[in-house]
Formats: sequence, structure tokens, C-alpha cells
Amino acid sequence: MIKRILCLIVMLVFPLLAQAEAPVWQIIPAESTLTFTATQNGAPVTGKFTQFSGDIKFDFDNLNESSVNIIVETGSVTASYKDLVDTLKTSDWFNVKLFPQAIFKANQFKKTGDKAYQANGSLTIRDKTVPVTINFNVSSTSDTKVKVSGSTTVKRTAFGVGQGEWSGTDEIKDDVKIEFTLSVVKK
Repeated sequence: MIKRILCLIVMLVFPLLAQAEAPVWQIIPAESTLTFTATQNGAPVTGKFTQFSGDIKFDFDNLNESSVNIIVETGSVTASYKDLVDTLKTSDWFNVKLFPQAIFKANQFKKTGDKAYQANGSLTIRDKTVPVTINFNVSSTSDTKVKVSGSTTVKRTAFGVGQGEWSGTDEIKDDVKIEFTLSVVKK
């Protein structure tokens, strides 16, 4: 009888353990960056977002239980000169008043190397959602803190970024490279 009870307990508890949630990670803003590089008249133009947050649940041993939801405050865009920043905030570009946030979500991850991964998700800018694949590398500084660096390239016109006189891709190219480095700590 005791063996049956123990067997029943194991059968009930084991599936719950197998479906344990992924660890939650918190972004350390002072140690994290989010930049983008576009090309205007053949020259790179770089900017960054200074305010972003995330709901990150990531288990290196169980990628199926992992998910990421990153929220970027579009009004926090900065660049090397004020005129560019002012232009990027207008209705032709990010339209920060109407669309104050850009959101990246992913729940499909694949290990592609020793400490290399790929996230398949979606990026929403200006209420337009487009599938995006991000390649990233992870380096540990401890069991409770990791550094994640990655990048992707998106087409700005797919999101309606650059409208009116800026909608063409001759002067300002369509491809925009997004790069990030996140320092995260396990909660």
C-alpha cells in the first residue's frame, strides 16, 4: 500500500516539476544598451533608445518554457545631434506621441552554438507587427547574472518608419541594424 501511495505521489509531482517555469531575469538599465544604425547617403547614422524594460523568462536548459517581452519607449531616442532626434520623434518617423512604445515578443528559441541562440518573435513599431529573428550570445558573469549581446536587421518601411518625403529608400536605405547588450540578473 505504501508503495502505491509513493508511486501515485511521484506520478502526480513529476509532471509538475517537468513543467516548472523558467527563471525570471531583470534588466540592469545602467549596464544595458539598445542602438540602431541606418544608412543615409551612404553614411551610417546611429541612434539609441535610453529607456526600455523587459519581462524575461529564460531557461537555458528548457527553451520551450522561455519567453521575452521587451518594451522600448520610443520617445527616449537619442542621437549625435538634436535635429535628428527631433525629426525621429515626428509623425513621419516614430510618431512618439501616437506610438510611445515599440515591443519585441518571442517565445521560440533555438540554441545555435555553445553560447549562441536564436529568438524567433515579432517586433511592433507604429502598430505594425512584423516577424523578426534575433541572433544573440550569452556570457555569464555568475549564476545569477548574465550578459546578452545580439542583433537583427529590419526593413524600416515595413513598420511605416519614414513617411512622406522619407518613404523612398534611395536617400535613406530600408535596412536598419538593431544591436543590443543586456545585463540581466536573476530575480
